[in-house]
Amino acid sequence: MGLLRLLLALAVVGDHVLPPFTWLRLTTGIMAVEVFFVISGFYMQMVLSQRYASPGAFYLSRAFRIFPTYWLVAALAFALWPAKGFHDLASLGWQPAILLLATNILIFLQDTLLFLGVDYSGLFFTADFHSTTPQLSSYLMVRPSWTLALELYFYLVAPSLARIRSSYLGALALILTGARLAAYGAGLDHDPWFYRFFPFELPLFVLGMLSFRLFNRIELLPFSQSRPLALVVIAGLIMLAQLFVLNVPVQYSFVGATMAAAVVPIAFAAFKDASVDRFVGDLSYPIYLLHFPIIQFLSDNYAVVVATSLLLSCLIVVGVERPLERLRHHLTDGRTKNQPMPAITTKATFKLANTADQKS
Repeated sequence: MGLLRLLLALAVVGDHVLPPFTWLRLTTGIMAVEVFFVISGFYMQMVLSQRYASPGAFYLSRAFRIFPTYWLVAALAFALWPAKGFHDLASLGWQPAILLLATNILIFLQDTLLFLGVDYSGLFFTADFHSTTPQLSSYLMVRPSWTLALELYFYLVAPSLARIRSSYLGALALILTGARLAAYGAGLDHDPWFYRFFPFELPLFVLGMLSFRLFNRIELLPFSQSRPLALVVIAGLIMLAQLFVLNVPVQYSFVGATMAAAVVPIAFAAFKDASVDRFVGDLSYPIYLLHFPIIQFLSDNYAVVVATSLLLSCLIVVGVERPLERLRHHLTDGRTKNQPMPAITTKATFKLANTADQKS
């Protein structure tokens, strides 16, 4: 699973800066992010099924996982931010300035900036942020971090969703997907509606949750822990994603991302005990955050961006995330449980859930 997460992060990098070879652009950044949503749903269902006795412990653990690395990268970007950018921000007025300050610190509502414009009268709703000048999202310290806002919204509802029967979860996903298609029919088939609107992305998280429930059956199969098979399956997913991107309109990338729901359980079963794979996967989050400030302020050369992102990510994982991981487990260990939620029948062990929490 760690390898898959790293490849997805590099796919996002390749979407923002042109690689020297076309094959290095594994898939579009849109599909990569939406596959990340599926993976997130898988991990959150796992840890909520086995590890956390209360939503509070879960929220605390997630906060320790998301915010410190984000704040560190945002601080680095802030240090490199040109003085003209701060002057332009001040000229927007107090309402936009306060909103941008709050969202840059708290992450929440960063996605909302993609549904707002600003003019002399203040903030206003827009169905097409690309038509506005200036674009509020251009004032984000870490431009790709709007996706973290969607992650945080999912975390808020995940403890409740984890208790819902699979049939109801599936129905929820179908209803929201139907709403997405209806919105397309009404003309909302452009950015940000097909990619950044949380209600339309929630089915991907839900699909990941259902994927974990399927994992209970897959792990009992004799081939389930075959690493060569997992590598073949991951390679197959990448090839299918490339074919999908070439032949299907971008508005339907979410359909391609659903293929990951079949791959994630196999990849996790094969590599769940591999420490190297875990470290590789841990690099994906800081790489995802770091690469855009590097492109903005240092270099737009693909090799330089990847190398710098990898180096800084290694330092962050070893020097920041691992110590904080020990702290968050110390703080939440007293609030964990040894029995699964009654609404979920699974033979996944507590140790397995703990492994998932470390990787997520």
